[in-house]
Amino acid sequence: MKKLNNEKGYALVIVLLIIVLFMGLAATFMAGSLNHAKQEKVVDTGNQAVAAAEMGTIYYSSDFERELKLLKEEMQQETQLKLNELIACIELPLGATCDSELERTAWEEKIDREMKELYVQKILEKSNELDALKLAGEENPFDGEQVKYHVKSATAKKMNAAQNDVEDLLVIDKEVKWVEIVLNVEGKAIDNQKELNAIFQVEIPDSFLDSTETRKINTIVITEDEDLTYDKVFSLTPPTISCADLVTAVKNKTAEAPYECKAKADETLKEFLASLDDDMDPKDFRVFTDDYADFVCENSCNNTDFQGINIVVNENDAGAPNNMNNLVNANLFISGKLSIGNNIINLGKNGEKQTIVVKELDVDVNLKNMYNTNFLVLGYQDKTRKAQIDWKNHIEVSNHSNFCIDIDRIDPDDLSRLEREIAFSDSGHLIYYTEVAEKNFVLRDKHGTINQELTSIYVTRASDYSTFLENCGISMKESKIVPIDVSVPEPIGSGFGLEVEY
Repeated sequence: MKKLNNEKGYALVIVLLIIVLFMGLAATFMAGSLNHAKQEKVVDTGNQAVAAAEMGTIYYSSDFERELKLLKEEMQQETQLKLNELIACIELPLGATCDSELERTAWEEKIDREMKELYVQKILEKSNELDALKLAGEENPFDGEQVKYHVKSATAKKMNAAQNDVEDLLVIDKEVKWVEIVLNVEGKAIDNQKELNAIFQVEIPDSFLDSTETRKINTIVITEDEDLTYDKVFSLTPPTISCADLVTAVKNKTAEAPYECKAKADETLKEFLASLDDDMDPKDFRVFTDDYADFVCENSCNNTDFQGINIVVNENDAGAPNNMNNLVNANLFISGKLSIGNNIINLGKNGEKQTIVVKELDVDVNLKNMYNTNFLVLGYQDKTRKAQIDWKNHIEVSNHSNFCIDIDRIDPDDLSRLEREIAFSDSGHLIYYTEVAEKNFVLRDKHGTINQELTSIYVTRASDYSTFLENCGISMKESKIVPIDVSVPEPIGSGFGLEVEY
């Protein structure tokens, strides 16, 4: 049998099979490579989206921190404006609403409280401004790149020192120590989006005022004269300035305290008190008048409220017609005899302490029902001219009142009658002064017998004249220039924190 040795056709088939095999393998590797490249692109754009969100977070947080610095400067200015109101009250003359350390401290505390509330309010406004950016277009940090970011939302809440939401009804401590702002930022790279939360924590300062750093504000302080004498009580020389001109000068800060004026013929107590500003204390004013009835009384001399003002009546015009009842808030100095045609009753019934000083007293009917009143009869400078204390029916001291007399200057017969007839009730008291060690004022019955028990209860001897006047409510005022400390505006204990949640 004959064998065939021609195999050239098989070689071609084998070559073709090998080519097909290699092409299949190449296609497989190419498909895998392309798929891997696609995956890498997805990962890359995802990372770019995260990076974009991070860039947005950094941008908005940096801008917010910058805004906070500007806000602190603004708050310092606001605090200074508030302090300027306190300084204006302190500067000459010292106002009635800031004339004590307690009032000034309370004023500074009020400023600090208001500044904290304002700071929280402004931070919340900044948060709302951030949230409003969600309506704006996307930010593109690189020209020509498809990487963008924008704000999706910004929400704020107020927290206390324990990091609890103060709006929570179960939280007891409502004082805001922190404002937490959660800012949601979306980053985008081509069609891939990623979100990040940036959490800002803004600390509210412990105080907007630094009490360790102070400014000295010079002011005139009206103080009490501790060395009181008869001469100081009755040596008051009337000024020439009218009361209307004085009030204008005080408002313009060109007058020095204590403030004194001479009431003109057309000026009245009611009009004068109405002309004072709210921060002016009537007790700091002393008004001299030659006509008590015309200046003080309207339809009558009853039911007059002095509001604490000091009135000095000329010795030649010491008489008040008929009654002087229901007088309140008075500091009245009569440089001579007070002559009342009828009664003096129901003094000081409104509960405010008042003081009436006369050289001698003549009441046609009664002096009684005295409330919260120091009534002083001091006599004349010349001790040989004995002053009278005269009344018709009753003289009674009651209801936290003092009847004060200088027995060296009073007519002995009137003193003798007073010892037998003066009555006391409800913590009424008599205080007297004498330079003579052997002299005493005692209470007696109608037969002239000393009642030692009642004397010990209702009568007190003053050891010296200054103490005598002080115990009877006399206070002469003088002015001194003194520096007063005012805190400077400086936020203490403030901070800012940032945390990013991926």
